[in-house]
Amino acid sequence: MNVLKMVFLLLAAISVPLLSCFLIRLVLKLSRAVDQLNRTLKDARPQLNMLLLNLNKTTEEINLELENVTAATGEVLEMLKGLESSFAALDKALRSPWAKWGGSLAAAAAGSSLLRRILYGR
Repeated sequence: MNVLKMVFLLLAAISVPLLSCFLIRLVLKLSRAVDQLNRTLKDARPQLNMLLLNLNKTTEEINLELENVTAATGEVLEMLKGLESSFAALDKALRSPWAKWGGSLAAAAAGSSLLRRILYGR
């Protein structure tokens, strides 16, 4: 039993320093990687800021154009409403009995004028 304890103690005495060295090396590599990432971000920050400013400006310009399109669409809608009311008034006028009677008189006048031209050659 004492031999087993001595073997485990010997393994622990060897593995703890090896494990500590491995962990220290790992932490150093992680530290270098984080430092390199910080340098990369520091170098990229001005360009990223410029890109974000350009993106913000472009977004504002797109919003302005969309507002212009909305205003133009509203104007076209108002014109279409006016045109619709004009056509409705024209349709109402053409469907009235007076319009039918006037159309019949105009047709009769045109027919008589045509008949006179044919008969008298004018």
